[in-house]
Amino acid sequence: MIGLFVRHPNAANLLMALLIAVGLVAATRLNRQFLPTIGFDIITVSMTWPGASAADIESALIERIEPEVRTLAGVDSVTATAREGTGSIVLSYVDGSDMQTALSDVESAVSRLTGLPEDIDELVIQRVTRYEPVARLVLSGPMSEAALAAWSRQIRNDLLARGLDRVVYAGRRDPEIRVALDEATLRRLDLTVEEVGQRIAAASLDAPLGDFGAAAEVQARVATRADHAADLAQVVVIPDPAGGGTRLAEIARLADDVDRDQPVVRFNGRRAVELVVERVEATDSLDAHAAITAYLDEMRPTWPPDLEVAVFEVLADPVRERIDLLIRNGIGGLVIVLALLVIFLESRVTFWIAVGIPVALCATAGVMLALGQTINMVSMFGLILSLGIVVDDAIVVGEHAAHLRAGGMAPALAAETAARRMAVPVFAASLTTVASFLPILMLGDVIGQIVTAIPMVVAAVLVASLVECFLILPSHMRDALAAGARRPPSQLRQRFDRAFDRFRHGVFRRWMVRCLAWRHTTIAALVAGLVLALGLIAGGRVGFVFFTGPEGDNVVATVAFVPGTPRETTLEMMARMTAALERAEAALSDGAGGLVRTALIKLGEDDHQGEILVELVASDRRDVRTSAVMAAWRAEIAPMPGLETLTVRERRGGPPGRDIDIRLSGADADTLKRAAIEIAELVRSFAGVSAVSDDLPYGKAEAQLSLTPLGHSLGFTHQMVAAQLRNAFEGLIVDRFARGEDEVKVRVVLSDRDREGDALADLRLKSPEGGEAALADIVTITWSVGFAEINREDGVREVALTGDVDDAVANPGEIRTALPARGLDAIAARYGIAYRFAGRAEEQADTFADMTVGAVLGLIGIYITLAWALGSYSRPLLVMSIIPFGLMGAIVGHLVMGFDLTILSMVSLLGLAGILVNDSVILMTTIDRRISEGSAPREAVIDGAVERLRPVILTSVTTIGGLLPLLFETSLQAQFLQPMVVTLIFGLATASVLVLLLVPALVVALEDLGVRHRVAIVHAA
Repeated sequence: MIGLFVRHPNAANLLMALLIAVGLVAATRLNRQFLPTIGFDIITVSMTWPGASAADIESALIERIEPEVRTLAGVDSVTATAREGTGSIVLSYVDGSDMQTALSDVESAVSRLTGLPEDIDELVIQRVTRYEPVARLVLSGPMSEAALAAWSRQIRNDLLARGLDRVVYAGRRDPEIRVALDEATLRRLDLTVEEVGQRIAAASLDAPLGDFGAAAEVQARVATRADHAADLAQVVVIPDPAGGGTRLAEIARLADDVDRDQPVVRFNGRRAVELVVERVEATDSLDAHAAITAYLDEMRPTWPPDLEVAVFEVLADPVRERIDLLIRNGIGGLVIVLALLVIFLESRVTFWIAVGIPVALCATAGVMLALGQTINMVSMFGLILSLGIVVDDAIVVGEHAAHLRAGGMAPALAAETAARRMAVPVFAASLTTVASFLPILMLGDVIGQIVTAIPMVVAAVLVASLVECFLILPSHMRDALAAGARRPPSQLRQRFDRAFDRFRHGVFRRWMVRCLAWRHTTIAALVAGLVLALGLIAGGRVGFVFFTGPEGDNVVATVAFVPGTPRETTLEMMARMTAALERAEAALSDGAGGLVRTALIKLGEDDHQGEILVELVASDRRDVRTSAVMAAWRAEIAPMPGLETLTVRERRGGPPGRDIDIRLSGADADTLKRAAIEIAELVRSFAGVSAVSDDLPYGKAEAQLSLTPLGHSLGFTHQMVAAQLRNAFEGLIVDRFARGEDEVKVRVVLSDRDREGDALADLRLKSPEGGEAALADIVTITWSVGFAEINREDGVREVALTGDVDDAVANPGEIRTALPARGLDAIAARYGIAYRFAGRAEEQADTFADMTVGAVLGLIGIYITLAWALGSYSRPLLVMSIIPFGLMGAIVGHLVMGFDLTILSMVSLLGLAGILVNDSVILMTTIDRRISEGSAPREAVIDGAVERLRPVILTSVTTIGGLLPLLFETSLQAQFLQPMVVTLIFGLATASVLVLLLVPALVVALEDLGVRHRVAIVHAA
């Protein structure tokens, strides 16, 4: 095949054109996004039980459903959350599960349950479809809530019509007709809330009656539905025989209202509606943002002047900026690589080696499209890493072809011989690189999904490089060598080559002779250097942080008051916090501002809890760091009375989970809560820790009712009492109907005055016989404080105590290590509970376990490849001996550059192992060839090292040069990639130099021990 492409006049060019065309087409179809797609196979079971406490939801629903679904096929973990009135169970499945079958299994398991409370709403079972936010639109202005809702609906529909995948409302409350009744009026008319609701439902009807008529069929329907409060006011509640009667308006206050329990949003002090525009995996984030921008530019002039539409958290901006950043660094790296080739190789040889870079990258784009990859920050890094690797094979073949041509061989024969002679070592080198990167695919969880793009891209580049190196390059080398024979090299080239030859055959050869003469000292010195480097980690001079993502531009502040706090108090506190943020911004910027882009207030279904979403100016466009903004903001906030929790934390990308995440279990909820409070104080005692909270918040005061003997004698039951109380206080939904695109509820409820203060004890209930009795007479009321939320994992009640750690102040891993001895073990023993570290700690443990297995398999793959290439079972160990010294260089590099080791550093070490053995295996095959030609082992070692000096230097410096711009990139958005760059550059620089020292020294040292250097001829002659 090699000979065919060398001698055919245009086969190589046609293949090259085909690869370029495939790549150009693929590049236009690859999706662009920030990080690789992170997928989760999840099914949720959601439940609603109006008026139930979190404990009721847990005991009556979650504890009944959990055992039925935990053991289903493919279920990896089960988490459950019980809140006041609602609950959810989340089933996470192992990768590769058939989710359609899983959904059917869950539906069948839940449908088999009996004895669930009769008054719960329907259980909703659904598979979670992953969407990624594209941008957030906030609508506000001096207009009514109804008008704001109408505009938000129109804009949402317009965006969907333009091809956006999903638009989700926040702050747009559902309309409802509210019927408020006075208890005194109900008692006077001998009515209950339920009875009034039944009469409203009977009078408001819109239903088909079917067809009638003999000659011609006619459809009939009854349509008496009241679509608005004014229509409902005419409903007759108490009919009069004379045809009149008491109408609803006479006994109730009716209003076209909204669901008051739904979340609200405020922006710039006004009520607002948020539209979250989302995309599915197949949609390009930049194209989605372009569609939003085009719509806003077109429609803004047509909207009323008082409608303000703000756009924030535009994900396309960081995607575009970070892709441009990597492209800029990639171009810089490419220029460096080309410059290095021009320095070390003849210009025509350099040109055709350089041509292989875009050809291989185009072929890689086609492979990425076929494998479902995307253009993102990690895959782009893989491409930049490949800039140096992709030319390594071509350098080896091209340099050897030039060497053979310089020895007098004909151009075509030199090109073909070089390709054949280097086929085995080059294939072996590529396979070892692939073998070292592919184990990264074994990493699970989120970190695995993030870094998967690197081995996929590198493997694709290497395959494309081999095709270019052995089928395209030899044909071009034939022409380049022939042209070189007709035109002698330039004077500059000749001077450089003579100088390099003097260095290679003079200084370097003498150095090799000396190192081999002192081979045992050489080996001992290198091992000592490795031990000292490992001591930098053991001594804490080089730390370890699991993952450091790019600095976030978004900050979330959350507040929680004592349960039962009115919504107005919570909104006032968040308004004060917004003012505090403005003061902090002014102080940090000397009054100039320019740090905060938006601040959005969101109040959830619980009136006592809320959050503020703050978007800062992009980190590269401000001098003040996000941590400084958060610290200044915290210092400006003055807590109001009743405030229980206040956290300000940065929202960052990367693996999920918090820096500190301690899970407590093994006791009742009250005991777990007391332990969590004490452990929280312990965690706060560490410097750099903030936003410490637990997920077992206290709820509203609970009134536990039990029937008295009088209540039993009057015929009351607990179910009857509960129903009447729920109808009175939560309201009775008597009708639901469509009004346009909205579902409107008709809610009948006691007036606000009758539901405040001592209304519970004064409420009068209707007995089965029609009599009345005060609630205080028929039940005993016991007051207690329950919990607003209860969480479970894999069937066990757990409390998660979480916190964030400022990496500039403290190391999260060191804090987790110190906690048990500092008091965590003592607290757990005192309360009789168990604890475990979850969040980032759990992800770290799982990742290291996967990485250990992957590293072992990678080393086995490298060994097998080398054993095949070298024809020996022992000599691959000589080649692989260079791998630990890459770690030495990486550690020193982190120390010099001021970085901590991260999980991405460890991932880079896996790939570095394969890159390092490339030079070793080619050096070893060169030594083999010289021994097979009759040289003595020691002379073969020296001559082989001298011969391979240029390609060893060139393959190393081109890989380093391709990454060098990223090493010195000042953008904060590149910082989380720089530990990978440091690992590769310093590890490769150190180990490549040591290849020429350690491997030859080990070969000769083994000769001293009587281990003969047996040669197996596995390369082509």
